[in-house]
Amino acid sequence: MAFWESMRDFFTDKIEPVWGHAHKGPIYFRLGLASLPHDFVRGKKELEAAYHEDLALEKTGGGAPQASSQPAYVALTILESIDDSEFANQADKQRFTNQLFHAFNAVMFGIAVQTDNVVIAIKRISPPDGLLSCLAAYREMWEARKQQLSFATVSLTGTVLEALLLADLYHRKQIAKLPNGKDLLKVELGPLLEEAIQRSLFPTDSIRVAFQLVHIFHNRLHPGNEFHQTYRLVPRVAWTVSVFFELAVLEWSKTFSPVP
Repeated sequence: MAFWESMRDFFTDKIEPVWGHAHKGPIYFRLGLASLPHDFVRGKKELEAAYHEDLALEKTGGGAPQASSQPAYVALTILESIDDSEFANQADKQRFTNQLFHAFNAVMFGIAVQTDNVVIAIKRISPPDGLLSCLAAYREMWEARKQQLSFATVSLTGTVLEALLLADLYHRKQIAKLPNGKDLLKVELGPLLEEAIQRSLFPTDSIRVAFQLVHIFHNRLHPGNEFHQTYRLVPRVAWTVSVFFELAVLEWSKTFSPVP
């Protein structure tokens, strides 16, 4: 973090007094990510500074990118959605946030995932009886993302996750009911994900956190939830959530045998 602090100070103390305002969005963004694990308030403040820098750049025109398409906006949207989510306590929320943003570098600058690799991963995870549903939902998710349909992308990402969880719990492990007696085939994503977590289906925290992020945004889709959000569900945010999901699927698939 010291490097980015020195970069910020160099621009504010040396460059700007002579040349005027310089765009410092990437610097504040890096400071925000570095601060979140130990100082959530400061981390969010740095990310807000990065977003305001991006807004100022957007207003200059001349082909400057939209602020809502930049990583700071995505990070703030995710933080706002986490704040609105139901965690057992503040410590759990902080732990989740730390784990999530530790992996954020993987997608913050638009790193894409090869669709063919995700299809192979899905085939490894799902037994034959659940595979068609998983692949059909993933194809629709991918098409919605290509068309920049934000709500459809997030909704279908949740559907793919539901299909994968059912494939493993119901078809592979032959679980028909949850501990509370509810039919596994009739419950929604939340109970399915909780059952998977309780059974330690996911070998790493990064997989669990990515899938929880999908669930958080899936719950956000009701229009009433979107009305009070400061940071809206724009295509770049939906894209990021779906890529987090794809990376988690790729990682999860490594625990299964290769497809013959």
